[in-house]
Amino acid sequence: MKKHILITGAGIAGLTAANFLAKQGHRVTLVDRSPSFSKAGFLISLKSFGVKIIDELGLTKALHAASSPSETVHFVETNEAIIRSIDYDNMNENIERSVLISRGGLHQVLYEAIKNDVHILFGTTISQVDEKEDYTQVALSNGHTLAVDLVIVSEGLRSATRERYFSDVQLKDFNTLYVGGKLKQKHARQVGIFKVYIDVDKMLSLYPIAEDEIAIQCYIRSYEDLRNLQNNAPSILDNAFGDYNAEVRQLLNNLLDKGLFFIDKMGMVHAPNLVTGRMVLLGDAGYCPTALSGMGASLSIYGAKALAHYISQYSEDISTACKNYNTLMQPIIEKFQTNAKNNAASFLPNNEVDLEKFVNGFRNASTIEVQNIMTAPIVLTKEQENFILH
Repeated sequence: MKKHILITGAGIAGLTAANFLAKQGHRVTLVDRSPSFSKAGFLISLKSFGVKIIDELGLTKALHAASSPSETVHFVETNEAIIRSIDYDNMNENIERSVLISRGGLHQVLYEAIKNDVHILFGTTISQVDEKEDYTQVALSNGHTLAVDLVIVSEGLRSATRERYFSDVQLKDFNTLYVGGKLKQKHARQVGIFKVYIDVDKMLSLYPIAEDEIAIQCYIRSYEDLRNLQNNAPSILDNAFGDYNAEVRQLLNNLLDKGLFFIDKMGMVHAPNLVTGRMVLLGDAGYCPTALSGMGASLSIYGAKALAHYISQYSEDISTACKNYNTLMQPIIEKFQTNAKNNAASFLPNNEVDLEKFVNGFRNASTIEVQNIMTAPIVLTKEQENFILH
């Protein structure tokens, strides 16, 4: 029996879930607070099983058309000395090759695939949710009321619906500021050759993604309140990277002056149960592993497929479907959130001693050791790939 499923949040998780559920024949309503669809967004790397699932949706061609070239990444010290150079083809020879794409570009790939099959309401949020005996009644901000079988909450890190209806979920400060964006500017750097500066309490990445465009990402360890940080981005970047070379400083100044950038404090979501009643958390709203996991997009895509898989298996019993989804996801969430903490300790060293230890270890590691560092933490077991519960 087909269901009416409401998805709130048209990001990576929500759009992927809409794709899978629409293919199963369910009636899907998708709401998002944005006034209209936008393909704006900072750079992300889609890796491992995330790439594989996009292929299962038949969207590989569109994904690669929207992606940016990625050939080599140089990890460097602040004096430009190379710590380690990694070739993407060699590093990903045993798993799906990672795809560099803007978050908005991935949104568009997923959106274009289902925009004619799903009822999408932009500029709309959930006002009230009331559980009835056989259905859930949802009042929307546009004044309409829906009777649905399931509400999927995929509103992102700071989900208002999660805060209202999931009392046992914690949003923990990861104590890291993220500043990322894209700058339209001619440059002499080779497209697809990236540079990542490793430093005490900070990391700076430069991605030439076109001859006239550079993506920039900064991670800065910070214990300050987000509001203070957002109001002082220029001084924060100047304090963090003011002693870097002139080209880097100019790029950062230009990003803030005429680029498109995003600034936020990273958080990690801890949810002991992703389900309450006929509501379920999906993606960053339920288990944000932070950008330092490198797997936020892939984990959102995987979670969407897993939830749709169990809904297909238990179409007459949504409660069991959601329960199995929660059981499957919890150890996977723990794995990738732990990876993020380990990455923060390695790539954002706390002091000069830890920095030197990381630089020497990374520089002298064998190829196999580097592959284990970079790829072993981002794979799933065969049972997890096939949604097998023990």
